[in-house]
Amino acid sequence: MTDKIHKKVIDIFAKHKKNSPTCKEDKICTSEEGYYYVCLQKDLNGKHFDEKKLVKNANECYYIVKIMIKEGLQTFINSYKIPGNKILEFLKIYINGEKEGQIIEIDKFYPEEWA
Repeated sequence: MTDKIHKKVIDIFAKHKKNSPTCKEDKICTSEEGYYYVCLQKDLNGKHFDEKKLVKNANECYYIVKIMIKEGLQTFINSYKIPGNKILEFLKIYINGEKEGQIIEIDKFYPEEWA
């Protein structure tokens, strides 16, 4: 049963890749770098996105970033709680190799979602 579902998912991606030379809303596209993405022009209510609201929501959320660190034969995971407005600054430290560790997971949440 799962093989049939897996084949259907693959077929959907193959169909979109072949039939969409230009990217439009709700179609699976490929960037110049080879990454897949979907272009969304409206929210779930059919309204166009509001740039100010999107930025405000992005800055009000938090990210849990898990960093894997190796010390000798030991492997550790440090979980950082990063405010949305600081996430790029934080990731840059690890991407540029200024701090040792490998980013292994990023989760987004809002303060009201805390248990």
